[in-house]
Amino acid sequence: MMPGFDSNQKHMIGSVAVIEVMRMFGIFLVVPVFTLYGKEFTSSSLLIGIALGAYGLTMALFQAPFGILSDRFGRKNVILLGMIPYIIGNLIAWHPFNIYGLIIGRLVAGSGAVTSSGMAMVQESVPPERRNLAMALLGIPIGFAFMAGIILGPIISSELGTDSLFLLSAILGALSLVPFSRVRYQKPDYSAEERRNAGRIERKAFFVGGVGFLISLYMMVFFFYLPVYGTMAFGADGYEFLLLIPVIIGGIIAVAASGFADRNHSTLFSIISLVVMLAAVPFVFFFPTSSGNRELFIIGTVVFFAGYSIYEIVFTPLLSKMSRKDSYGANIGIYNTMQFFGQFLGGVAGGVLVTLKLDQATVLRTTLFLSILVIASLVLLYIPTRFREVRKQAPSV
Repeated sequence: MMPGFDSNQKHMIGSVAVIEVMRMFGIFLVVPVFTLYGKEFTSSSLLIGIALGAYGLTMALFQAPFGILSDRFGRKNVILLGMIPYIIGNLIAWHPFNIYGLIIGRLVAGSGAVTSSGMAMVQESVPPERRNLAMALLGIPIGFAFMAGIILGPIISSELGTDSLFLLSAILGALSLVPFSRVRYQKPDYSAEERRNAGRIERKAFFVGGVGFLISLYMMVFFFYLPVYGTMAFGADGYEFLLLIPVIIGGIIAVAASGFADRNHSTLFSIISLVVMLAAVPFVFFFPTSSGNRELFIIGTVVFFAGYSIYEIVFTPLLSKMSRKDSYGANIGIYNTMQFFGQFLGGVAGGVLVTLKLDQATVLRTTLFLSILVIASLVLLYIPTRFREVRKQAPSV
C-alpha cells in the first residue's frame, strides 16, 4: 500500500491523512452549496463571498505562527491544539442566525491552522526522494474526501438542511483526534546550531508562497462560480454529480504524475500544473457561457482538477527542498499562509467578479483576470527556480 516506507513512516502518513481527510471532507461538504446557502441570509454577493473566504483569512493569519510553534515545540501538540477552534467554529456556523454569524463561525473555524504542521511532520519523517510520493499518498484519501464532500454536500443539504453540514464537520473534526492522539511521534534530534536556527524562513519560500496565493485565489473563484453555473446549466437535481468524473480523472492523473515528479522533476511538474490550469480557464469560465455548450464546462473541470491536483502534490516537496530541515514548519507555514490569504481574497473576488447573475461581461472579465493570475504565478515560480530542478536544501538566507 505504501511502497518504500517503513512501518513507522506508514503509520505517520496514515495518521496525518486521517486528520486531514476529516477536515477536508468537512470543508468541502459546505463549499459546493455555500453560495446558494449564503443567499438565504443576504442578497449581497460580496457578503457571501466574504463568508466563503473568511475561513481562509484566519487560516492565513495563524498558519505561519502554528508552523513556527511546531518547529520549536513539536508537531503533534500543535495539531491537537489547532483542531479545537476548528470544531468550535463549525458549531457556531451550525446556527449562525444571519450572514454575520456565518462569517464569525468561518473565521473561528479557520483559526485552527494545522495544515503546515501536518505537512511538515510528513516531510521530515520520510526520505527526500520519497516526499512527492508521500504527498501523493496523503493526496489520494484527501482527494477521495474532497470528491465525497463535493458530491455528498448537496445531497445531505437537500435532505437535512445546509446547517447540518457544519454540525457534521464539527463531529468529524472531533473524531479525527482519536486516531491522531495515538501517533508516536518524536521530534528529530537537531544539533545545537540547528535548534538555534529552527523556524528560519527562506526568501525563496515567499515566491513559492506567491504562487500558492494566486492559485488559491483562482480556486475559490472557481468554487464561487461552480454552483451558480452548475445549477443554471445542469439543474439542481444533477448538480451533485457534476464533478464526479472530473475529480476522479484529475486525481488519477495527479497520482501518476507524482511518480515522475519524485525522479527529480518537481520543478517540471510544478510548471506543468500551472500551464494546465491556465488552459482550463477559458473552458471553465468563458466558452460554456458564450457558446451555450455546457459540455465544454465538463472538459474544463477535468483539465482544472488535473492541474490543481498535480499542483497540490508537487509544490510542498519543492518547497521542502528549498528549506533547512529544522525549518520545514516555518517555510511551509509561510506558503500555506499565502495560500489561505488567496482563499480569502478569492471568495471576495468571486463575489465581485462573478456575482450571482452570469452574463457575457462577467465571464469575460473573470477569464481575463484569472488568466493573468496564472501567468503571474509562472513568473513567480521562475524567480526561485529559473525553471531548473532544485536538488538540495537551500541554506538559510
